[in-house]
Amino acid sequence: MITSTGEVAMFRRIAVHVDPGVDCPRRIEFCLRIAKAHDAHLTGIFASYMSPGNSFDEGGLWARSSERVIEIDTKSCATLQTAFCDAAGRAGVAASWRQGEGWPARCVSRHARYSDALIIGQDNAYDLKAATGSDFVEQTLLFVGRPVIVLPNAGTFETLGTRVLYCWNGGREAARAIADAAPLLRKAGSLRVLTMDGDAGPKAEVEALFEDLAAYCACHGFPQAEHEIRSTRDTDVGDAILSAAADFGADLIVMGAYGHSRMHQLVMGGATRALLNAMTVPVLFSH
Repeated sequence: MITSTGEVAMFRRIAVHVDPGVDCPRRIEFCLRIAKAHDAHLTGIFASYMSPGNSFDEGGLWARSSERVIEIDTKSCATLQTAFCDAAGRAGVAASWRQGEGWPARCVSRHARYSDALIIGQDNAYDLKAATGSDFVEQTLLFVGRPVIVLPNAGTFETLGTRVLYCWNGGREAARAIADAAPLLRKAGSLRVLTMDGDAGPKAEVEALFEDLAAYCACHGFPQAEHEIRSTRDTDVGDAILSAAADFGADLIVMGAYGHSRMHQLVMGGATRALLNAMTVPVLFSH
């Protein structure tokens, strides 16, 4: 994408969720590489959250006073802030720090709206120190209003967006996703567009619409888009996406996040839920 001043659109501000979990250092290291590549400012966001696991023992009895829990949380925040700022300084990345209290997804979303993209980690039920509350990733996708890059909790990812698999069904979320991913796609080497059989209409109509999509990509300086149609007759959509990503050697999946919040019930689309549960490479979700 070219701005009105003729400059190439890039991620100028990136936000990352910072928590006391075991995976946080790897997430910060990943974000620093991305920020460096885009010459972007990086904002670390810490959500203060009193996890029930920190307040009660295994028998359900009060284990620590609320004052003690707050003291531990405050020290943890200060330690993380120092480590984050030191790491950014060593990497030569401009950085800032934001923190707040309340439900983590809402806190992180509130501060991340002033960045071009937010990077968070995949949920890990075994990492109790992360203290993110339930449905952190899903709620963040729905609340933030920015593209969210979810980093798998296993694996090492040296690159992001050199080989991109874009999931396209002709819908609103998919259309927004490719626009949100533009700063990465302009720097990509390869782009494969994945459509499931039955998505977006009859095959002839899908192929006609793909011509417009390919023209859009060309106009914005993305790599030449190649189209793949996969069947979901013998597998579900999530498995088909992951299989296509592995066959293509993708280091990023771009897709729309389908879901909504109804009262206190969080309802996510099948493909979104499947990728969140079993992702193997980073996924840029747009909602």
